[in-house]
Amino acid sequence: MRQVQIAAGILILVGVVLGTLTSPLWYGLSGFVGAGLLFAGVTGWCGMANLLSLMPWNRRASA
Repeated sequence: MRQVQIAAGILILVGVVLGTLTSPLWYGLSGFVGAGLLFAGVTGWCGMANLLSLMPWNRRASA
């Protein structure tokens, strides 16, 4: 959960900063992440959490 919050916060900040400094099209990134957070809250399914669970640092070491 914490990794999802960190990743979502970073993506939203990056979208806002790039949208302000370069092109307003970058605001779409923040909107997309916000829509994903809304979807996860309503359905209980989070695609970003599923992707992060596949990362090497989230796998258990086999004994």
